[in-house]
Amino acid sequence: MNRVLARGLAFASGLALLLLLAVPARAQQADSREVEAKKDCLGGHPDRGIELLADLYAETGDPTYIYNQGRCFEQNGRNAEAVTRFREYLRKAPQVGADERAQVQARIDVLEAEARPSPPAAAVPPAAPGPVQPVAPVPAPPARPDSTSEARAHHLRIAAVAAAAVGVAAAAAGLVEGLRARSLSQEVTGDASRGVYSQSKFDSGERAQTISVIGFSVGGAALVTAGILYGLSRSHDEAPPVTALIDATGARAFWRMTF
Repeated sequence: MNRVLARGLAFASGLALLLLLAVPARAQQADSREVEAKKDCLGGHPDRGIELLADLYAETGDPTYIYNQGRCFEQNGRNAEAVTRFREYLRKAPQVGADERAQVQARIDVLEAEARPSPPAAAVPPAAPGPVQPVAPVPAPPARPDSTSEARAHHLRIAAVAAAAVGVAAAAAGLVEGLRARSLSQEVTGDASRGVYSQSKFDSGERAQTISVIGFSVGGAALVTAGILYGLSRSHDEAPPVTALIDATGARAFWRMTF
């Protein structure tokens, strides 16, 4: 009886030891596949990276791998598929905080806005044939603005300057964060080529990219608003005082202001 009990204890101890050894080995295998998936996504092989992340999610049930699939698609210009994975992440991870959920939703909104086609230009009707005899108009004497109109124009110019200051500040912040995001992306790519991965550096780059997009959007809207306000403060026969241009490199404004 004692011999049977001793054999049973020995078998149970061996089984427990095998289980303890198998857990670190499985974790190490998962870590190596995460690094391999990251390298595939950054190296222009998104399909292989997506497949590895799908395997990891199927084994662990961790929705973070679904989010990483969305990032992989986004890094390779497949925005529609990225939006699908980000929405699936929000559905599979109801326990995430409000701040993280808002960040993911903001990323979805940006990707959908980039994919939305611009409205077609209105067709210009053809000019009517036949010569037209020009008639010189008789200029009307300029109306002298009253004190109320002058005060209103003054307030509009002040509001235009304030909006322009906000626009320049926001665009500058977007430019700085965009440069920071690009630098961090290059660092992550270099680390991945050496088999090293830094989650904090990756997250910092993502936050900088989001702030850059928001900065350019707010800056562009503020500059356009400043132009409209300043145009309203001028007479109708003058050219628009502000021209705003927003593109991938930043926001620029060309001013023609007189006080």
